[in-house]
Amino acid sequence: MNKENLINEIINFCFDYDVIVDQADLRKRIEEKLNEAHFIENLINTIYIKSKNSQNIDLEKVKELLIELEKIRLELEYSEV
Repeated sequence: MNKENLINEIINFCFDYDVIVDQADLRKRIEEKLNEAHFIENLINTIYIKSKNSQNIDLEKVKELLIELEKIRLELEYSEV
């Protein structure tokens, strides 16, 4: 998944499940912080918890989103070593 699609998927998730309501601010923050491992880890945890506590969720989409975020987080963590 390319970066733009990933950002769009994160934004859609946040709006679909009432995580954040300001799209412009959310897009800016994600674009700025998508290269920080701790931000991605927090985002993964937020998505995981919110998806566990929500009904009528597209689990396949959530899984794909979490996998992509985890790939990025691992790349960032191991590139810092």
